[in-house]
Amino acid sequence: MNIADYIEKDLKEKICHGDQMPERLTLASIAAKYDVSMTPVRAAIKGLIESKFILKGENGRLNVNSRRRAKTPPPKTITEPELHNPNWEEIITEDIIQLSIRGEPAYLREEPSAQRYGIGRTVIRQVFNRLAGANLIEHVPRHGWRVHPFREKDMLDYIDIRETLELQALKLARKRLDPIKLKEFLVNNSPDSKGEPQLDNRLHKYWIEKSENRYIQFFFDQFGIYYSYLFSYSTVATSLIEEKAAEHREILKALLKKDWEMASSALLQHIRKQRPNVTQFFESLSDKGTELNA
Repeated sequence: MNIADYIEKDLKEKICHGDQMPERLTLASIAAKYDVSMTPVRAAIKGLIESKFILKGENGRLNVNSRRRAKTPPPKTITEPELHNPNWEEIITEDIIQLSIRGEPAYLREEPSAQRYGIGRTVIRQVFNRLAGANLIEHVPRHGWRVHPFREKDMLDYIDIRETLELQALKLARKRLDPIKLKEFLVNNSPDSKGEPQLDNRLHKYWIEKSENRYIQFFFDQFGIYYSYLFSYSTVATSLIEEKAAEHREILKALLKKDWEMASSALLQHIRKQRPNVTQFFESLSDKGTELNA
C-alpha cells in the first residue's frame, strides 16, 4: 500500500466511523495531518471524490458526504504504522513530473530535496538518476538537476511510437496470453456492483511483458511512468473513464476469442483516441494555470 492509498483508505474509514476529520478539508490541511507532500493527497482526494465519500462543490470546496457514514461501521482494517513505509520513489517522481508539466525549467538540489522529504540523499539520487535515464531531468554540474519542461508535442510524439511498439508487443504476446488473466482484466474494467466505472490500465503492461521483447520492454520501462501519469490526469472525468474501460473490454473480448485482427484494430483506436484527451488536458492547463499546482 503506497501513501496515497493509505490516506484514501484511512479517510474512508474515518468517514464511515464518524471519526474526527482534519479541521479543514483542504489539500494543505490533509497534507499537514499526514505529514506528506501534496502529491499523494491529490491522488487520495481524487479517489474519495470518485467514490463519493467526499463531495466537491462548484466553488471547489470539499465536504464529507454524510450519507457515507455507516449506521453499523465496519471494523477498521488499517493501522498507523502502514503510513511509515511510503513509496518515496513514486512520490518524488510525481512531484518532479508536476514541475515538468508547468512548462518552465526548474532546478533541484539533492540536499534540500532530501530534507524536504525527510529521507537520505541516496534515495533522492537513485530516483533522480532513473528520471535522468527517462530524459525528464539532467544533471548540471554546480547547479544540481534540471527538470525538462514538458510540451504537448512530446506526448503526441510518444503516442506515435507507442502505437507501433505496443501493437507489435500484442502480436508477439498472442501465444503467451493467459485467458484467466484476460478475464480478470475484463472484470476490472467493468462497472462494479454499484454501477461505478472501473479502469485498470495494467493490461497494457501485461502484454508488453508477455511480448518477451526486451527492446520494447525497455522503451516502456524508460518512458511509460511519465506518460502513464499524464494519461491518468487527462482521463479524470467519469465519462472518459467509462469510455476507456469500454475500449479495454472490446480489446479483451477480441483477445479471448483469439480474433487477433479485431484486437489489434481495437487497440489501435484506443491509443489514437488519447490524442484529443491530451490536447484538452494541455488546453485546461493553459486556461486555468493547472489544477495540479493548487
